[in-house]
Amino acid sequence: MDLREMRYILELAKTKHMTTAANNLYISQPALYKSLKKIEQELDTSLFYKKDGELLPTDTGRIVIEKSQEILKMAVQMEDAITAAKNLKQGNVSFGFTSVIGTLYLPDLFIRFQEKYPGIKLDMREEGGTRLADLVEKGEIDMAIVLRPVHSDILNEIPLIKNQLVACVPENHSWAEKTSVTINDFENMPIITFNENFNVYGQIMEHFRAVNLQPQFAFLGADGQFLYKYAMASNNVAILPKPMVDLYRTDEKIKVIPFSPTFSWELCLIFPKNTFLSSASKALITFIQEYLLTKYN
Repeated sequence: MDLREMRYILELAKTKHMTTAANNLYISQPALYKSLKKIEQELDTSLFYKKDGELLPTDTGRIVIEKSQEILKMAVQMEDAITAAKNLKQGNVSFGFTSVIGTLYLPDLFIRFQEKYPGIKLDMREEGGTRLADLVEKGEIDMAIVLRPVHSDILNEIPLIKNQLVACVPENHSWAEKTSVTINDFENMPIITFNENFNVYGQIMEHFRAVNLQPQFAFLGADGQFLYKYAMASNNVAILPKPMVDLYRTDEKIKVIPFSPTFSWELCLIFPKNTFLSSASKALITFIQEYLLTKYN
């Protein structure tokens, strides 16, 4: 029995007359009668009986009527949900970001997105970049913004923002007069930066391995603002993203030193290759690209 036949049964139950039901359904009375007999034959039971000129449901008929009402209600709800999703009136996207990216770029972005798409719910998760890539690969979150490169064959990378990592020191540090630094300058120089859960750490290790140096870490952490303040208070060198240093720097007593050659810091949006993307996910990807590329590049 399909949805059309369920509607026939409900109309018969409502009107109690074959002719009236057929007229309401815009089909002929013989066609409706034939459909009823087909359904009863398939179910091997009678659904209606005649009493005083009216069609009344049998015990099994009442069961079919009740369940048909439930199924048709669910079908309508499904159609409404599909229409809403297609029109971006509702949806759900799980999204990951690091603490640094969240602080620098995302509060206003999320506010603007939800103003435009109030029916789309964002489930946000804050983790280190390495962990986020793993979560996207496993399908535990839909997408994330992380530092490039990701080194994954199963993830798409959409470039978003280009900047650089820099060294920053207090004004009384021995490097305060430097106009640039190289990786080789860090031999025997303790470093404060993000821990191994962050892609920044991986980038730093790659640069040191390229010149056969083993970095010395004074402190590794996860909170960018703490790393910055700790480096300034302890008179150590911090390697941090320049946008983050610019955000936390409150005076000119802190010296920001670029690397030579430039130590790039590039953000990208990652999501799985060759997978279905919901309309809500597509809307968020497009919005992120337009918002960040317009505002920061």
